[in-house]
Amino acid sequence: MITIQTIDGNNRMSTQELLQRIDAAVSRGESEFFIEASGQHDIGGPLWHPEGKQLTFTVKNPGQRVGSMCLPGTEVIVEGAAAADVGWLNAGGKIVVRGDGGDTTAHCAAGGTIYIGGRAGARSGSLMKHDPLEAPPEFWVLKSVGSFSYEFMSGGIAVVCGYGCQPEESVLGDRSCVGMVGGKLYFRGQAGGISPKDVKTASLEPEDIAYLASRMDDFLQSIGRPELRAALTDWAEWRKVIPLTYEDRPKKANINIPAFRRDHWISGGLFSDVCSDDGQVAGLVATGTCRQRVPVWQDSRDGSAGKSACSDCKLCLKLCPEHAVIRSEENGQHRYEASGGRCIGCGVCSGVCPRKVWEMRVNSE
Repeated sequence: MITIQTIDGNNRMSTQELLQRIDAAVSRGESEFFIEASGQHDIGGPLWHPEGKQLTFTVKNPGQRVGSMCLPGTEVIVEGAAAADVGWLNAGGKIVVRGDGGDTTAHCAAGGTIYIGGRAGARSGSLMKHDPLEAPPEFWVLKSVGSFSYEFMSGGIAVVCGYGCQPEESVLGDRSCVGMVGGKLYFRGQAGGISPKDVKTASLEPEDIAYLASRMDDFLQSIGRPELRAALTDWAEWRKVIPLTYEDRPKKANINIPAFRRDHWISGGLFSDVCSDDGQVAGLVATGTCRQRVPVWQDSRDGSAGKSACSDCKLCLKLCPEHAVIRSEENGQHRYEASGGRCIGCGVCSGVCPRKVWEMRVNSE
């Protein structure tokens, strides 16, 4: 085992130097590490051993993203608590935190296993996903998770054991499971604040109990709490969260913006005390007075200093993507202008003009 101390007197090793030392040691064939960290980020991944050996990192005091993008064949064990983003984008490693995990633990996890031996913070488990070609990611928490957890979860398995959380109103925090469309979530204890438009709760089926029973020992052994098995295996205390099908989800009516502005919006608009709101909606690509820049055609015949005479090559007319350039002729003299109703201020006319007769100016309207 190689030991790395990140404090030398009053000097702290940077994250970059620590990761470079780890990478060099792995390249030499080292596979076991004890790291006395001091807030360095991204310890534990993504790495792979040149001989295919398992990589094991035992870490104290890590910074954010410990085990981020962790790969199969890597195990990260955190002695104590860990900061935010534990196991971010976990891709197959095993990450064990023998204490609390920070906000967004297991965020975007797509593989592997994450065990938390305490609580996990807000938005934990959000955006978990499952590649059907691989085993689903697993995310177990001994106690509870913070609000907004499991947002937009689309795959994987999450387990919240609720140990020591009986007085809490919700072991899943508030506004959990918003936008959840897939995966499985098991919990023990009270769970208020679950998004009713996205999910529902149900009793465990025999296959749910079989899964929890088969994985409970590994979880408790990994976090150093095997004595809790009896307390956590009364399956009558457990429930599961099921995403609603598309057919069961409440449907939103099509929004008619003009009617909404007329019937529900603040009269005169939000800023009616300082300016007038005529209700005009600016398009994604602006025209008219909403343009940031406008093309102005001026050649030497107008007396514009430094301008050449337009050669009437018609490049601007041919290449304008919005067909906004208009050519006119009077008394044998041609002129060009851009239609404000069609021009988007892209500047093509100015760019292609060989004599630089077109000029883009800031719209002062």
